[in-house]
Amino acid sequence: MTNESIKNLTDDSIIVWLDSGIEKTKSNQDTKAQIRQLVRGNLLTYDDPDKCIHDITDELTAKRVFFIVSNAFGQSVVPLIYEIPNIQAIYIFCGNRQVAERWAKPNFKIFGIFTEKRKLLDKIANVVVTYDKYKDLPMSIFHLAEQQYTLKQLTKESRAFMWYQVILKVLQLMAKYGNSKDEMIAESKASYCDNEKVKEKIDDFDKNYYPMKALWWYTCDSFVYRLLNKALRTQNTEIIFKFRFFINDLQNQIEQLYHQYLDKQSSIIDHHLTVYRGQHLSMTELDLLKSNVNELISMNSFLSATLKQPVAEVFAGITDQLNEPSPLQSVFFIIDICNMSKETTPFAFIQNYSSCPDEEEVLFTIGAIFKVQSVEQHGNIWHVHLQLSKEQKEISQSLSDHMMKQIGSEPDPLLFAWFLCRMNKFDEAERYVNLILTQLPPNDKGTGDAYNLLGLIYKAIHKLEQSVECYEKSLEIYSQLNYHHSPRALATHSIL
Repeated sequence: MTNESIKNLTDDSIIVWLDSGIEKTKSNQDTKAQIRQLVRGNLLTYDDPDKCIHDITDELTAKRVFFIVSNAFGQSVVPLIYEIPNIQAIYIFCGNRQVAERWAKPNFKIFGIFTEKRKLLDKIANVVVTYDKYKDLPMSIFHLAEQQYTLKQLTKESRAFMWYQVILKVLQLMAKYGNSKDEMIAESKASYCDNEKVKEKIDDFDKNYYPMKALWWYTCDSFVYRLLNKALRTQNTEIIFKFRFFINDLQNQIEQLYHQYLDKQSSIIDHHLTVYRGQHLSMTELDLLKSNVNELISMNSFLSATLKQPVAEVFAGITDQLNEPSPLQSVFFIIDICNMSKETTPFAFIQNYSSCPDEEEVLFTIGAIFKVQSVEQHGNIWHVHLQLSKEQKEISQSLSDHMMKQIGSEPDPLLFAWFLCRMNKFDEAERYVNLILTQLPPNDKGTGDAYNLLGLIYKAIHKLEQSVECYEKSLEIYSQLNYHHSPRALATHSIL
């Protein structure tokens, strides 16, 4: 690998280029410089196939990888890596097209063989623009047949669904703790430490942000949208929590606008609305929808849609206009909102608050739950029909109540840690509790409860010395606060 560093990659999508001659010819060096400019520095180059494969499988699992490879390495490397989910597309850049055509099978995710630099650069530029616009639609599925399952019995998909529902509850509780804005600013500057232009935008946010500007900041093309959606898509708990005050402000602004809208429509019985969204999805994401018709889907970000069907159709696009293969599928979402009431998942018409007022945009709160009604192909575009109603919200609330009974925790900042413990995810629970400890006062009952839970976690992973130390810290805090006769303190004494 050359002198690029994985830690400096700022975007979700990156280019990986494997070629033994990357540093040996001026032409390759020029191509490298041009690609780097196109992808804002998000390029990794390798001349060692083993190191390249290692980084893709171990270090880049949270990135969408677009892979460029030479003939010499492609024949041996591509069959080993093409099934890795985060590899979106493979492009062969070589001097002999006939050789490439002999080994490059269509099922290898190969989306182009290039012998000319300009055509390769044009393709990469097109891919970067497309993914920047359409890459973010984090979603998870809940299988309705699992409504009465325990957390440990849930499938992977249903666990992910509940992960987001539980963390949303915790975010509301944690918005008031610590100085979240300073944490968000520090995290944002660290992510863009080499980008002066973005750092100026971060300073602008720091000086001029106030809660009623949350929608404006989210809808403009800025660090806020990029970092927040990336954290939500990758379930990065630490960054999500650093953005908690902004998430809370945005949720509150959407809910406020939704209630204002309902008040204006109060005379309408059985109010119904249809909105649209154009999206490019990978086949993996599309298959997830196709195989879960009549199930519940949670959109794990702030989902945007539009009242204008033609606008959504433009965003959906047609991926094979030139009869070229594409790693993306054009998807047109039709979203029916039925039986609107204050129990329905909130959404807001944000035309007067958005940085893009012409699109007549609608924004749903994070964690909006829909029922997948149908997934059908119409020519080159897939139509996905979703339904939002208070019935889905009621099912979600029932699921949430069922899970809370299993967690056995009061609604407090440690709720999410109990959830992780019930799923035997003790490493994640440990990191989360240590994160919470940075937000709580030293002599607070919540701090005592956090150390108590850490004691349980360390006991579960057989770190007995650390477990005893944490239990003793919790008892010391309980004693100072005169909680030494509380059920939790008495239970801790019995453990020790």
